[in-house]
Amino acid sequence: MKKARLGCVSGLFAAAVLAVSAMAPGTAAAAPLPVVGPGSGFVTTGGLDDLTVCSIAAVGYDNAGRLVALTAGHCILRPGLPVTLVGSPTAPVGTTAVEHWGPDYGVIVLDPAAVTPVSSLGGVTVTDVGTGSVGQQVCKTGLGSGLTCGSIVDARGSDLMSDAITVWGDSGGPLVIGTTLVGIASHASGEPLISPTAYASAPESLRLLSASGAPGAGFRPV
Repeated sequence: MKKARLGCVSGLFAAAVLAVSAMAPGTAAAAPLPVVGPGSGFVTTGGLDDLTVCSIAAVGYDNAGRLVALTAGHCILRPGLPVTLVGSPTAPVGTTAVEHWGPDYGVIVLDPAAVTPVSSLGGVTVTDVGTGSVGQQVCKTGLGSGLTCGSIVDARGSDLMSDAITVWGDSGGPLVIGTTLVGIASHASGEPLISPTAYASAPESLRLLSASGAPGAGFRPV
């Protein structure tokens, strides 16, 4: 059965709303930096074939001190694409850096001057990375369906299968046990909302990423 990817492609983006408050006569405060964390929706742009809308699993720092975000590899169509956040589409906040399939993980290098990184967002907190096993209770969050929970129902290779509901746009979102990141949303085995979703193993993804020395190597959550 053909795998249904959970990322979505769209040319329609939400309008940015900038809150500006007066500090003194004739002056105004700068707009607050957009928050980025588990489940944040993002858009990659470039040419017409470079548009994707996906979610972020976690934000942290790598061994080189870069601020980076983990997502699904199939959300990174090629390195070097500008990344904007859904809800703040006018200013890029980073660029795509790493695309990897099997397991399905990717990395975005964020501009620390353009975002406020957080470990908690949308009802999910990521403080560390660990393994999950069949039968454990899990939750996920993502741009498409928000917070949903269920259990790990199977393990296929390095992928974890969970019945936590997912829809288009959830690709790259985090699967957590408590505050431990165990998976990165990859694809549904059939149709979203009906079939279990495959999540790339977070520890296996980071093991391979660290071995590669690419941006994101040595990832540690904020």
